[in-house]
Amino acid sequence: MFGLKVFVFLLTNSLVLAEDSDRLPLPYRPSPEGLYVPPKPLGSVSLLDYITTRSDLSTLAQVLSGSAGFVQAFDTVPTWNFTFFAPSDTAFKQTGQYFNTYVETPKGRWWLGNIVQHHYIPNTQLSISSFSTNFTRFQTGTFLYVGAQVIDGGLVLNRAANVVEANIPVTNGLVHIIDRILDPSTMIFEADIEKMQQSFIAGSCSNPDLPYC
Repeated sequence: MFGLKVFVFLLTNSLVLAEDSDRLPLPYRPSPEGLYVPPKPLGSVSLLDYITTRSDLSTLAQVLSGSAGFVQAFDTVPTWNFTFFAPSDTAFKQTGQYFNTYVETPKGRWWLGNIVQHHYIPNTQLSISSFSTNFTRFQTGTFLYVGAQVIDGGLVLNRAANVVEANIPVTNGLVHIIDRILDPSTMIFEADIEKMQQSFIAGSCSNPDLPYC
């Protein structure tokens, strides 16, 4: 009799969980009215300003608008230097079926925002001349690393993504257009690969002597 009660209890709970899983996911909470927006200096060009002027970056612009807070962040002119590797429309087309299916889910949209952050290097402007024919690595805003090497005069990232247009200036930053997405799961982390010279990224462990590392 006890076993029957346990079975009924488990069956009931499984039905409740099944009903819950059919619920629509909660949307992003709308921004409150009167939210402070940092003023943009006259004549400045933010990352968002530049991205929206390029027809070949339309998919990236759409991704930013679908990730909470990214439009505001990319439209803010930072006081620090930065580098951004902007994936072109071609880059977003060079993905598999899993990618296209997953990004339509709530978790996929969060994951896609994390991927965008992996293309951003705060506090350092990395021009093409910063790289060499030696295979090196640099740290991004996700605290993970990307491999880089100059091959036949062009910069190649993670041995796959080509920089097709380089050294595009925006206010306090440099933009490079790339033909493939930089996926954090392909992080380059081998200890024997030389790290590039770049400014410290707050919260990272690029300085192992810090107490939280």
